Parts: sequence; C-alpha cells; structure tokens
Amino acid sequence: MFASRPLKASLAALLLTLPLLAHADAAQDAAVKELAVTLNLNNMLPELAQRTTASAMPLLQEYLVKNKIKLSEAQQKKAQAGLKGYVDGVQKQANDYFGSAAVKQQFEQTVIKSYSAQFNADELKQINAFYKTPAGQKLLKQQPQIINAIAGETLKTAEKTLLPKMQAAAESYGKTISKK
Repeated sequence: MFASRPLKASLAALLLTLPLLAHADAAQDAAVKELAVTLNLNNMLPELAQRTTASAMPLLQEYLVKNKIKLSEAQQKKAQAGLKGYVDGVQKQANDYFGSAAVKQQFEQTVIKSYSAQFNADELKQINAFYKTPAGQKLLKQQPQIINAIAGETLKTAEKTLLPKMQAAAESYGKTISKK
C-alpha cells in the first residue's frame, strides 16, 4: 500500500509535465520550420526530382544489359528519336512524386526529426537568427561554391594519387577474372 503511493505520485508528476514536454516539442517544431524556410529547404524536393531524373538513362541501359537486348541500327535510331519523350516522362513521374502532398509532409517530418535530434528549441532559434544576419545570408549564398571548391581540390589531388592505384587495381582484377 505504501509502495503504490510513491508510484501514484510519480505518475501524477509525469502527467503534469506532459503538457510542458508537448510545448517544448511544439516550440522546437516551430523553430525547425522557421529554419527550414530560412535555409530554403523546400527547394530540396525539386532538386531531388532533378537528380532522380538523371537516373533515367542508366536505368534504361541496365534494362537493356540485364535482358541482353542488342539494338539494331534501326532500333537505335528509333530509340534516339524517342529518348526525349522517355526522359520527359520520367521527369514528370519524379516531379509528381516529389510534389505530392504525402511526400511533402513526410519531408517536413524528416526535417523536423533530423534537426530536433541535434538541436533544442533555443539553439534552433539562435541558428535561425544567425542565418538571418548579413553574414548568415552570405554563408547561405556562398556555401555551395565553397563546398564545390573544397571537393574539387580534394578530388584533383586524389586523381593524381588515388586514380593510378584504382586503375592498377582494376587492371589486376580484370586479369584475374579474364583468365581461363
């Protein structure tokens, strides 16, 4: 009987804090949504549609190889003539998918979950405040170019050192699999 009293008191205290926890989550969600607008994260969905469309040709090639389809010269010309329509169709499918209400809602929830897992509401407000400053706006504008420059320089260095090693590995492996 005495053991149940502390349990009841603990449950009552927990139930009283639930509205506060919900409020914290609501504040955090609101801060993430504001940050998402500041960061233009909604532009990600059309970009994902573009990236998805880029796989149209590799998917077609994969289908042809997988099914051992070799096109005659006439079939190749017909395929070339129809490629624009094929790619446009894939683009429409990607745009429809990434533009759907369900995907937009899932995207928003993923953004909220991802940022909320890393930052509390106060931190999100501070981050958003920074991005609204002139320096923050400049960072948003310049960051893609900075990242691309860093990646480009890193890949240029890797090309000199790593590419010959990768070519040697491909040659070595090619020799082992081509032996009878």
